[in-house]
Amino acid sequence: MNARIPHETDCCAAARGPGRPPEMAECERREKILGAADKVLQTYGYQAASMDKVAQCSGMSKRTLYQLFPSKQELFHALIGARLFCFSPCVRVDAATPEDELIGLLQDIAARLIRPEAIELIRAIIASASESEDIRHIMLSLKGGGETNVFKCWLRDYCFAQGHPETDIEQRARQLFGMTVGELMLDALVIKNIDEDDSRAYITSGAQLFLNALHAEWNTRPSV
Repeated sequence: MNARIPHETDCCAAARGPGRPPEMAECERREKILGAADKVLQTYGYQAASMDKVAQCSGMSKRTLYQLFPSKQELFHALIGARLFCFSPCVRVDAATPEDELIGLLQDIAARLIRPEAIELIRAIIASASESEDIRHIMLSLKGGGETNVFKCWLRDYCFAQGHPETDIEQRARQLFGMTVGELMLDALVIKNIDEDDSRAYITSGAQLFLNALHAEWNTRPSV
């Protein structure tokens, strides 16, 4: 989950500027094109998707399309990044403990990733991944996330605050994600409708289990 990108209304207002007619701004065209790319990917798969199809679906000219996205790979990199990886967590002012903060963060991530539209995009990615090197490259590059990954950043900060700075935050983050949000995503791919209360309870249980195991491991480490 990458750091926050400007909201559509924010960038559109900035693009128009004072006194400018309310024409379709660049960010509006961009969002329309991304929506069309999403539909094309789900309908045809990545290999058969083309810039021509996206332009036709969006109602935009190919010239406009290429001005915003110079290549097919860059277009679908932007689509997958925006729909699945760009995430701005809510500030949990009511979180009484770090555990509450983590549970809230996981709930926000789950709410984003198990939406029907997100699940359908994930289905299309899975279907295309076996035959497209581009899709695999896009997913690997986005998965890295680096310092902008809010999930890994939270875990790194938590471990440091507890006096146990971890060297393998990437592995820890994968473990926590897999036993909470990742499992819910798998359920959503099969069941489609996930009960909100069940989702909340599952995330709470998984987060507590992970933190308890992490502290238990720290307690068994020899003192330095």
